[in-house]
Amino acid sequence: MGSKLFILACVAGLAVAAGVSAQPSRYQVTVSPVSSASGYQKLSIAKAVVGSAPIRVWANTAIDPDCSVHTPGATLTILEPPAHGAAVVKDEPYFAAFPPANPRSACNNRKVPGHQAFYTAASGYTGHDRMVLQGSSPDGAVRRIAVDITVR
Repeated sequence: MGSKLFILACVAGLAVAAGVSAQPSRYQVTVSPVSSASGYQKLSIAKAVVGSAPIRVWANTAIDPDCSVHTPGATLTILEPPAHGAAVVKDEPYFAAFPPANPRSACNNRKVPGHQAFYTAASGYTGHDRMVLQGSSPDGAVRRIAVDITVR
């Protein structure tokens, strides 16, 4: 996707009022997309598990600073299931981990509503497995999360 070019007419630092006019200046402004051309952010994470015990591989939530559910909420789905195990998304409360500067960090000491993705390796399997999740947030951000899993 290429950049778009347009001309912006502007009054450079001069006030425009009734009966007063200023000479407009011409500026060239280049607009580039801030997200990838594919329309989503790609993330890769690695997890390790011993045996076929279920592990949480990802979680997301959309809450307001008072810890109540933000509407519309976040979504989490499995795009590509693992080849050597099972994955499930559960809608259940969990302890989030917002950074201290985030106004929602006050919610870190209690369970908040959200979505959690869990992976369970097939019985007896050891080796590499992979799954892909997709999560979205109310602001329109979409993330594709590739999860590489080492099963020992």
